[in-house]
Amino acid sequence: MSTIDYYLNLSWTFTVEKATDGKSGVIYVVRVNELPGVCTDAPSIDEAFALIKDAMEGAFRLYKKLGQEIPRPNLF
Repeated sequence: MSTIDYYLNLSWTFTVEKATDGKSGVIYVVRVNELPGVCTDAPSIDEAFALIKDAMEGAFRLYKKLGQEIPRPNLF
């Protein structure tokens, strides 16, 4: 059984969108392409990528808790 760190260090692909939130201006939305529903947003790209790791870890823990297989990154 692989650890959470193992999954975090795989070569995931991401989609980054620049948007406005109506309050503070520009935000960056980051989605993990291989993990449906796993996304986050932040006022900077660096912060968004830091936060997406937390969201991914939560998703991996949920997959394990539910006894489901964790999806793997798309490889070229």
